[in-house]
Amino acid sequence: MQLIADSCSDISVEELDRMEIEMIPLKITIDDKDYLDQFDISSMEVLDAISEGKRPLTSQANPEDFTKVFQKYVERGEPVLYIAFSSELSGTYQSAVIAKDTILDDHPDADITIIDTKAASYGLGLIVERAHGYVESGLSKDEVIAKVEKDVKDIRHFFTVDDLDYLAKGGRLSKGQAFLGGLLNIKPLLHVEEGKLVPLEKHRGTKKVHSSMVKHLIADNVTREVHITQANAEAQAEQLKQKILDGTTITDVRISTIGPTISSHTGNGTVAMFYFNEGV
Repeated sequence: MQLIADSCSDISVEELDRMEIEMIPLKITIDDKDYLDQFDISSMEVLDAISEGKRPLTSQANPEDFTKVFQKYVERGEPVLYIAFSSELSGTYQSAVIAKDTILDDHPDADITIIDTKAASYGLGLIVERAHGYVESGLSKDEVIAKVEKDVKDIRHFFTVDDLDYLAKGGRLSKGQAFLGGLLNIKPLLHVEEGKLVPLEKHRGTKKVHSSMVKHLIADNVTREVHITQANAEAQAEQLKQKILDGTTITDVRISTIGPTISSHTGNGTVAMFYFNEGV
């Protein structure tokens, strides 16, 4: 089975290559110039542009991008599993569906599965990494799909951002407008609900929002991996990691950088935390 992910998993190109996972990039436009996410532009370049007052625009991968990749594996007779960025945040999932339908017109026996994870950033990344592990362990296609579908239900996302107004203006924040008032010196906590970014809580200061994030871990009885991502917020990410290590029994906490497409919407100062709530 060939795994395919898109660039919104925020897994590096190098790591995806190591896992032999094909990556479909989304597109970013700055000053009327187009870039392929991760291939042509880095997160730091996106964040620098935002610091200069520019607004990066993002666009979905198109059906032709998927058709080209799907076709390659279909012609080899390999089953394909595309693990997709949330359909509530991008039309990329729908592009993949269109590509699949196009291929099935000519190859009705083509084995293409598309899973809408309703996840973003390393929430999606963790699902992709686990899927790779399932394939490597020799599970059948149906077993891999069943496990991935369970992981989709179990994944949890928590974000805090420096500029909620920037996120809201990007059109990716649901139920956000009533939350925007009175945010002076307030750190918002957001999560993902049915694939959409939704405000959850307000806290006064970074320490308190980090404490709340750790409380969610404890409430969900998390004992395994936690992944933190950050956008120009290395110190805050390290502080959150230390708070998790000090306040829980979790020992596996990784930190990485939010990818270019997601950074285009969250802006500088974002810290996010992802884990599987497997007690549900």
